[in-house]
Amino acid sequence: MIGQIGQKQIGQIHLLSRNDNCFLDMQNIDLNEIRAMPIEEVAAKLGIEVGRHKALCPFHQDRHPSLHFDIKRNRYKCFSCGASGNVIDLVMRYMNISFKEAVEWMTNGSIQFVEPKPQQTSYDKEKKMDVSVDTDYLNTLIKNPVINSEAAHFLYDERKIDPRVVRWCGISSISEPTPCWRFGKTFYDAPSLLIPYRDVNGQLISVQGRYMGNEDKPRFRFPRGSHVGMYNKPVIRRLKPGDELWISEGPSDCWALLSAGHKAVAIPSATSLTKADISLLREGLPEGVSLHMYPDNDEPGMKLFEDLKRWFPQLKGHVLPEGCKDFGEFYKLGIKRE
Repeated sequence: MIGQIGQKQIGQIHLLSRNDNCFLDMQNIDLNEIRAMPIEEVAAKLGIEVGRHKALCPFHQDRHPSLHFDIKRNRYKCFSCGASGNVIDLVMRYMNISFKEAVEWMTNGSIQFVEPKPQQTSYDKEKKMDVSVDTDYLNTLIKNPVINSEAAHFLYDERKIDPRVVRWCGISSISEPTPCWRFGKTFYDAPSLLIPYRDVNGQLISVQGRYMGNEDKPRFRFPRGSHVGMYNKPVIRRLKPGDELWISEGPSDCWALLSAGHKAVAIPSATSLTKADISLLREGLPEGVSLHMYPDNDEPGMKLFEDLKRWFPQLKGHVLPEGCKDFGEFYKLGIKRE
């Protein structure tokens, strides 16, 4: 068992303690002691690699540690996708199991529910809560896009993105910490890019913040309640019969593909696709449109390609030159050669 369940009798659930073939009723096991199991130890048992109280978030395609562990409160929170909760919630969400099954797993089966009283975890509350993104307010942030000096260096100097692509995507930037809804606290750190995600008709879904500073802060953030799916969906309306549609892993590579003259979207992970996205790519494209992808030269990149290939068997993979980790680097290499 991870840790030890003490003998204090203050809990409120009805459990069985299993000892070989004997099952003994234990009326008041302290559930708080299960919740007090060190969250980083539990995360390690789940297979999550924790370093300096941070880890790659297992709940979205994470390249830089966005999952933070608060060892004082014994809780976790991802500052990119918003996943959060206590130690039991972590087990439930990671293993996709019920509250009862999570408790049994955490105690190595030494405790088994008979008729567990329904417990509403913070994860349950989060799923039930109707959280809406304040798109009216977000629209005011990006209505008149501003490219500050940090953004200009990031987009034009470092990544050689075509200014026409920046305008098409509606990318903006902020120099001061900014809320993500009109009455909220500071959410987007500064300096950051503001990256609009829109539906196929151009309606705003949410805005992703991309931190460009040097402090130890999450690089990517979405407002809570964001369900964005595929990036750059409006390009679908510009496809013609026989066109190529290129798929990248993130907005930066999508901008590079667009700058190179391709029509492109970004899909960070196969699990991030909505049912509408899948239907759109399967049935909503003009006749003869083909799907193409340069998978990133790493394990997550190849896994994404394989996952998408299962959804879209017609997807054609292309190999990046040796030494290029993603299309963004390939694109910059081509610019330098010119």
